[in-house]
Amino acid sequence: MNLKDKLLHPSVPVIFFETVPPAAGKAGAIESALEDVKKIRHLVDAINLPEIHDETRPSERTHKFVPRIEPRVLGAPIRRELGTDVVLNRVVVHDPDQVTWFRETRERFDLEYAVLVGGESSEVTYPGPSVLEAVEQVRTAGLPWCLGGITIPSRTHEADRIRRKHAAGLEFFTTQVLFDSNDIVGLVQRLNGIEARVFLSFAPVSHPRDLDFLRWLGVDLPKDLDTFLLRGESGGEGCFERSLDLAQRILMDVFDSLPPDPPPLGLNIEHINRRNFPAAVRMLDRLGNLYASLVVARANLA
Repeated sequence: MNLKDKLLHPSVPVIFFETVPPAAGKAGAIESALEDVKKIRHLVDAINLPEIHDETRPSERTHKFVPRIEPRVLGAPIRRELGTDVVLNRVVVHDPDQVTWFRETRERFDLEYAVLVGGESSEVTYPGPSVLEAVEQVRTAGLPWCLGGITIPSRTHEADRIRRKHAAGLEFFTTQVLFDSNDIVGLVQRLNGIEARVFLSFAPVSHPRDLDFLRWLGVDLPKDLDTFLLRGESGGEGCFERSLDLAQRILMDVFDSLPPDPPPLGLNIEHINRRNFPAAVRMLDRLGNLYASLVVARANLA
């Protein structure tokens, strides 16, 4: 069963591991990244590679921008040499002609899965298409891509957005990193009957800088999250274990509150910095086993 078939089959667990491509121009960077993927490829169905741009957010920058290896340049050897599927994130708003990029990526890099990402601000006029316009470009050109999108559960009318994008041709969605179950539970309930898979995203937190970085990225963090996770500490094992326990509770909350005909659910573990790679692998192992058992249990009840 290929990845697309898995995505469309609600009783099959599907797990992504999202890892930021290494810095561009660094000697041995691709080889090192491949070694990391080797360590976890048996635990996942695909590697999810974000496309990193220099953000212009109004809040103070917490991390210096570092140019990264292009996701498709890293994705090609992951698929070719390791036999692991790759999902590229493509920010579509910076280039009016998305068809050329998608055709070239399919033909030269042999990749066929992508998450389409829009602009960071609705107040900025971008030269490229919106996500819906990019989907239309790719579909009109007849390119054989399996396309997904991003969902922010706390946004107003988010279920309607997902339904419109699914009708336009997006087949799966990855959430923002989740630290609270209320919005995602409500969103999944409002998506009753839809066939698009929704990937629940989690990331380990082991240091206050992790929260600062996620907040700068625009992730919706509960106001008391710092107090709960850090508890007066500077980070470390206790912080990580609490972030893992929180992720497990959110995952259980979602499955305990499913509507009668829920969308298929997936799991996406995000590795947001090099320091947290071991923690992300531990989270992948623990949450992956729990998630798979919940999917199987749900399928047995159907």
